[in-house]
This record gives sequence, structure tokens and C-alpha cells, in this order.
Amino acid sequence: MPALQVITSVAQTLSPVLYAAFIVVIWFQLRAARESVREVRQEFLAGGRPVVAVHDEFDHATRALSLAVENVGQGPAKNISFVFSRPIESSDGVEISGLPVFTIGLTSLSPGARITCFWDDLDDQMAFLRTNGLDGEDFQVSVEYTDLPGARYWNSWDIQPAIYEGLRAPARPAQHAHDQAGEVTETTSGDTARATAPAAAAAEGT
Repeated sequence: MPALQVITSVAQTLSPVLYAAFIVVIWFQLRAARESVREVRQEFLAGGRPVVAVHDEFDHATRALSLAVENVGQGPAKNISFVFSRPIESSDGVEISGLPVFTIGLTSLSPGARITCFWDDLDDQMAFLRTNGLDGEDFQVSVEYTDLPGARYWNSWDIQPAIYEGLRAPARPAQHAHDQAGEVTETTSGDTARATAPAAAAAEGT
């Protein structure tokens, strides 16, 4: 009997504790479920996460350098702002990073949308950077923006004009583009022709 009384007493003492622990576990599970539902709802409202990229572009034909701002994500971006590690200037004295698109920022940028700004002639820019002792330096730009529900994102991108120096352009750009586009088809057709010819010869011999 004393043992039974001890067990009963212990059970009565632990019962409220176990009940409280059970309630705490249920509360955390409900909280996690609500958070998951909230994230799914935000993704649905935003149409996916935006990713705003800033990168340089080079045109072989004109030797032109440009800066491009592009939303490569799945959702629209809003309240876009830019911070440069140091000013980006052209050889004729224009501060590209000081243009309104970068100082004021963008109110929005839809998925796949892009804005391109001419920067400089590559050769002129490299001469300008060497004169200022910056030819071995990269530019960095940080971008901050939000999605439609208001979640904030941040990315940092490197701008490297020096990587284009010395790149060779094809002597006949149109022919080069045609050859690249038709390379697989032409090879396949040639292989088919070579494979068919022996078969045809064997058939005639029989």
C-alpha cells in the first residue's frame, strides 16, 4: 500500500507538468504551421523571389562597355537601391554610378526586365584605369530591394572590365554565328550520309 500511495502521489504531481509540456509542444507545432502558411502565402503573392543583378557587358563589334541592371528572378522587385564601392567613371569624365538610375534607384523591376547604360569604349576605359592606377581593381556594387510582400533582399556583384581586354572577335561574325548555330545539324547530316553510303553499296552488291 505505501508503494501504491507513492506512485499515485507521484502521478498526481507529474500530471500537470506533463499536461503543460504537451500544451507547449502543440503550441510550437501550431506556430511552425502558421509560419509555413505565411511563407507560402508570401511566395504566392510575390510570384517568386526576385533577384536583381548588376553586370557589365561587352560588344565585340563596337568595343563598347555597358552596365546592365536586370531582374533574373521569378518575382517583381521593388524599392531597388545601389551602393558602389567606388565611383564608376567613363574616360570622358561622366560618372556612370552617379546617374539617377543608380543614385535615385528604381521603384520596381519586373521579372526579365533590364535597363542598359552605355559606359565607355573598352580601350579608352582601360587607358583611363591605368592612368589612375586602377586597372587591376574591380568595382563592387551592392543592391538592396524588396519583393511584393515587403521581404528584403541583398546582393553584391563584381564589375570587371579588364576581363574583356584581349578577347578576339571572329573575322566574319555572321559566318561564325551561322557555323555555331548549324554545327550539330551539319555534323549529324554528314554522319548520316556516310553511314548510308556503305549500306547502299552493300545492297547493290547483293
